[in-house]
Amino acid sequence: MSSKTITSFGSAFITPDEPLYTEIEQLGKLVAESGYDVCSGGYYGSMEAISKGSFVAGGKTIGIGVKGWEIKPNQYLTGSILAENLMDRILKLINAADAYIIFKGGTGTLLEISAALELMNKKAMPEKKMIFYTDFWKNMISILQQDTDSLKEILNRNIFFIQKPAEILKLI
Repeated sequence: MSSKTITSFGSAFITPDEPLYTEIEQLGKLVAESGYDVCSGGYYGSMEAISKGSFVAGGKTIGIGVKGWEIKPNQYLTGSILAENLMDRILKLINAADAYIIFKGGTGTLLEISAALELMNKKAMPEKKMIFYTDFWKNMISILQQDTDSLKEILNRNIFFIQKPAEILKLI
């Protein structure tokens, strides 16, 4: 991967007929046009949408899947990596990134966010921007800001919320 990569985390259950899918696709296009590669889990929903936007704009799109999963990767990947298991996949997704873009999601997305934050909190990796698209995760971040002063400072330095695709341009 290039020296500039944005990893996306988000739901695999966002469908192409949803406005959010189109917005994520636009974000992928803007990210690619800004010179960033896109890394995602490589499957469907938000992963497909951001990959499609980047791919159509001529960007490099990497999917990180899991060996043995019977899910086919989306058609917008220019490269793929297979991790040994889910935890290995999450670490590869986290480590590939210079920054993260995060969409609505469930427990998998929560796990990815938590793992990235914990690695930053324990100084096991450098701090990286976490750009949340919409306020879906805002309550969770507010709760985490009540933990320690150290975590609150990490969150204050690295967490950003945007509401429209074009707003990412001021952060990358």
